Amino acid sequence: MLIGHRQTVNFLSESMDKKTLAHALCFVGPDQVGKRAVAAYLIARAFGVEEAKLAAHPDFFYLEREVDEKKNRLKKDISIAQAKTVGSFLANKSWFGGTKAVLIDEAEAVNDEAANALLKTLEESIDNNLIILLTTDETLLPATVRSRCQIINFSLVADDEIAEGLRQMGREAALAREAAKLSWGRPGRAIIFSTEPEAMDECRIESARMQKMMGAPFHQKLKDTEELFGDKEDAVRGRDRLKRTLEIWTMIWREALRGDSLFGKTYRPADAAEIIDALSEARDLLGRNIHPRLLIERILLKI
Repeated sequence: MLIGHRQTVNFLSESMDKKTLAHALCFVGPDQVGKRAVAAYLIARAFGVEEAKLAAHPDFFYLEREVDEKKNRLKKDISIAQAKTVGSFLANKSWFGGTKAVLIDEAEAVNDEAANALLKTLEESIDNNLIILLTTDETLLPATVRSRCQIINFSLVADDEIAEGLRQMGREAALAREAAKLSWGRPGRAIIFSTEPEAMDECRIESARMQKMMGAPFHQKLKDTEELFGDKEDAVRGRDRLKRTLEIWTMIWREALRGDSLFGKTYRPADAAEIIDALSEARDLLGRNIHPRLLIERILLKI
């Protein structure tokens, strides 16, 4: 079920019906806002099948970052070998004589060599092919790749619309409202909150932690965040937990950015933006072997 983005879905559906849909699309928006859901809907519509059957369809190819088995985590880049696989897939005839579709998740992770191979595929792709790239920021894609795609922007979805969507999925009304509020406009996150209690609990905990730290002495802030560095045995799991924490803190401060009261206090948009930038930088640096504690301490100095 799709939640939100009605105008976008209608535009894409009408374009498909009129056969004016671009063969290469780039869906841009925050994580869990609904980009992947709309892409799946569109591709399933092109195939004339139910979305549940999409993964097993022989004319569908899903590309994402591979797992580094030695390090037990996702690789940093989408490789040239993966990009060439896309070209090979599209070069073959459709099993059913119709559309062939490729969905590339986290397209910003495509490295330079892979981008060149992907560009070649985009340039040579025929009208029957449909290629959809998903990204949080189209400026992270090479300009040559970006210029071959029609950019479709995805905005945050209103809480009421998300809550109504959850209710239509069978969620209890009170749970739907809370999940929608905590999702900060992202239907995918709201669905997780409404089905995984531990995810919602984590969000509540981090919201309470942030409220407690606001205006507290620096030594108290350090004490309040100490448990974030407690997983000494599994560094990967620890960094994943910290990344989720930073994402939650970012969503909290975005409320202040748009002028809403944050824990009973109103902040200047410029001050909120500075904190959000620091949180974003910290998330990026987590993958570059910079000590997590140093990243958190820099943020604590600002809040």
